[in-house]
Amino acid sequence: MRKYAEVFRISFKMQIVWRFDVAMTMVATFAHILTMWILWQAIFEGKEHIGGFTFGTMLSYYIVCSILRSIDFSNQISGEVSELIRGGGFSGHMVTPMNPMGFFISMVAGESAFHLFFSIISAILCVAIFRLNITLTSDITRILLAVAMILLGLTFMAGFRYFLGVLTFKFLEINFVLYLQMSMVAFATGAFVPLSLLPNAALTVFQFLPFSHVVYTPAMLLTGQIASIKGLFGLTVLFVWTAIITTIGQLTYNRLRKKYDGVRI
Repeated sequence: MRKYAEVFRISFKMQIVWRFDVAMTMVATFAHILTMWILWQAIFEGKEHIGGFTFGTMLSYYIVCSILRSIDFSNQISGEVSELIRGGGFSGHMVTPMNPMGFFISMVAGESAFHLFFSIISAILCVAIFRLNITLTSDITRILLAVAMILLGLTFMAGFRYFLGVLTFKFLEINFVLYLQMSMVAFATGAFVPLSLLPNAALTVFQFLPFSHVVYTPAMLLTGQIASIKGLFGLTVLFVWTAIITTIGQLTYNRLRKKYDGVRI
């Protein structure tokens, strides 16, 4: 564990050097909240409730979503792993005494931990400047469930993106797949629109998939829109899927690495 903790520490400290990236993360969080405020203000014109949301709870949902989206750096794993495999640089990860999946998960965890503080600051500034009326739960059970799901969700996304990157061992060009899954995953997590606005049949399907529990469920918990029992169900589903994707990712790596002839270290 010390090796991965060191990767986490180094990745965390590296973010201090890339101050412009931190600034852009804050701007992106601010811009996303502002955009949703303008959009839903127009949609709620003359309406008090839409799909069980008030204007305040809808904004609260998107504020939480904006923070969660801003700290998810897992997408860079698939791109970096794919590039390293194609260029031969992945050989370095194969000869070091560290599991590659563990390395990349620890790396993005350090980035997420550093950016979390600034994303929250950006959201608070947005709320204060535009005097947004937000609603957050004070139920400790819901909060703890949401935090557990956020941590597990980030782990799942890192494992999922690692698995996609490892497929480059088998397929030379996967950029189209990586690009396509970005939009699909963003929709499935509820980052675009709350999944509760979808038809009941679609929502039922999403409840058994991991993506809805990465953003949608913890955001609904933190805004007090769903009961703790639903959060516990989501946490269980997410735990099972995390175990599945990490196992598949490791097995895929173990099998495909044998045919890898990359030489650059």
